[in-house]
Amino acid sequence: MRSKLLDCIVPTAKRLFRPAKPRKTYLILSVIGLLCAGLTGCAVKRLRMDFTGFEKDYAETSNREMLLNLARLENRDPTYFFKIGQITSAYKMAASLTGTGTYATATSNPLIGGPAGGGTPVATYENDPIFTFIPVNDETNAQLLLKPVPAETFYILYQQGWRADQLVRLMVDRIELTRVTAHGCTVETLRNTPPPVYIKPDGAAEADYLRNPDTLSSYVTFLRINAVVYWLQRHGYLLLRGANTFVPYDSNSGLDDSGANSPKAQDVVTASQKSAVWEHVGTKWLLGEKVFTPTFSLYPLQSEGAKPVPDIAKIKQEILNDPEMKELREGPALDAILMSLANGFSIEGSSNNQDACNSTSGAPNISAHLVMRSLMGLMAAAAQEQLPYDTLEHANPAIPNSRYIPPEFQLKELPRFSEAVPSIERVPLLRLTGMHGDQEISPIVQVSYRGKIYRIADKKSADVADNQYWNRDVFRLINQLTSQVTVDISKFPLTEILQ
Repeated sequence: MRSKLLDCIVPTAKRLFRPAKPRKTYLILSVIGLLCAGLTGCAVKRLRMDFTGFEKDYAETSNREMLLNLARLENRDPTYFFKIGQITSAYKMAASLTGTGTYATATSNPLIGGPAGGGTPVATYENDPIFTFIPVNDETNAQLLLKPVPAETFYILYQQGWRADQLVRLMVDRIELTRVTAHGCTVETLRNTPPPVYIKPDGAAEADYLRNPDTLSSYVTFLRINAVVYWLQRHGYLLLRGANTFVPYDSNSGLDDSGANSPKAQDVVTASQKSAVWEHVGTKWLLGEKVFTPTFSLYPLQSEGAKPVPDIAKIKQEILNDPEMKELREGPALDAILMSLANGFSIEGSSNNQDACNSTSGAPNISAHLVMRSLMGLMAAAAQEQLPYDTLEHANPAIPNSRYIPPEFQLKELPRFSEAVPSIERVPLLRLTGMHGDQEISPIVQVSYRGKIYRIADKKSADVADNQYWNRDVFRLINQLTSQVTVDISKFPLTEILQ
C-alpha cells in the first residue's frame, strides 16, 4: 500500500524540486502544502479500492458458505453458520519534508552569492482492518432455523414478483387438500418430496416408488399444481391477499357485553404490550391475537346472482389451449386446483390452523392450504432433491391414480412421468452438480467437498425459456431467506478477531 501511495505523490514532488531560484524562497512551504493535498487525493482513491475489495470478498465468502452448507446437507452432514460482524478499518496517513539550505558568498565580493539546498519528501500510509467472525450457534438463531418460515415472508416475496412455483417448491412442505362431500370429509396430503432413492450394491440409484405408489402420485400431483399456479400468476389470474384474522385465546371465556364488564383503557394497553387485542364477538369481549393469513384468490370474476365468483370455465379452457400445459389435459389436478383457488387457497399461519372438516358448513367443496417448511428444512430439501428427481425422470414410470380420487375420475391408461408433468416443472429444485454433457455458463460459486465439485450454474440453453436462470434464482432465494437469521453482536462477547 505504501509503494502505491508514493507512486501517486513522488512524481508531483519531483516536478516541484527543481533547482531553486533565488527569489523563490517560499518554495519549501508550498511543497509541503501540495504534498498534503496530494496525500488527501490518494487517500480517497485508496478508500474506494478498499471498499470495493471488502464488498467483493464479503459477497464471495457468503456465497461460498451457503454452497458449502448445501453440500454438507447433500451428504447428510451437520451445517455450520459463520457470520461476519463489525469490520473496522483504521487508516493512518502522514506526510513530511526534510531539507537543508545554505547561502554561499564569493570570497572576493561578499555581496555576490546565492542560496543552495535540497529536500526529501516522506509519505506514509497504513491500514489496519479488523474483522469480527461470529459463530451462529445461540438459542435464538437455532429456533429461527427450526421454526416454520412465517407466512408473512411468503407473502412479501410473492408481492416482490418471485415466481410462485419456485416459492412453493422451496418453502412448502406439503399441500393439505380437503374434500367435503355428502358422504364425509377426506384430507389428501400432497408432499413436496420425490420418492426416495435406493442405492443398489453396484452403486446404481433406483427410485423406490414401487414400495409405496402413493408417494409417486402425491409428488406428481404437487408438480402439476405448481404448473397451474405459475401459469395463473404469469397471466395475471392469481392474486395473493393478506388479512389479519382475530383468533381468541379461549372462546368460552370473556367479558360480558356491558358497560361495567367491558375492557377498560388499562386492559387494552396491557394487552397491546403482550401483542394481544380485545375483540367484540357476539355478546362478549374476547382476548386474543391478530394472525396474518395470506390467501390466494382467483380472477377474473363473473356474476353469479348477486355474488361475484371466479370464471373457472374460462380459465380452464385457456389453460387447456396452451401447448405448454398439454400434460394437464388428463387427470383431475386442474379441476381440483381451480376449485381450491375459487374457495381461497390459504397459507398456514402461526396459530389459526383450524380443522377444515369441522370448520366447513357441510356444503360440498374443495379447500387447500400450504404447510410451510423451516429454514433448515428448505435448505435440506434443496440440497437433497437432485438425485431422487434425476432418478425418477430417468425411469419415467407410469403414474398411478390417487386413492382419494373417485372411481369415475380414475384414468384407464396411466400416463408416464414425462406425460403427466408440464415441462416447466420438470427440473429439480436445485442442481448442485451438473449432469454429464451439460454446457453450462460460468458458475457464480464453486466449492469442493468430500472429493466432489459443487457449483451453482445454469445451462447455456434451457429446455424451457422461463427456466433459463432457475438455479441462480433458487440459490438467490435461499440467500434472501437465510438473511432472516440475524446476529446480535452484543450476545457474543468472546469473538474471534482476525487482524
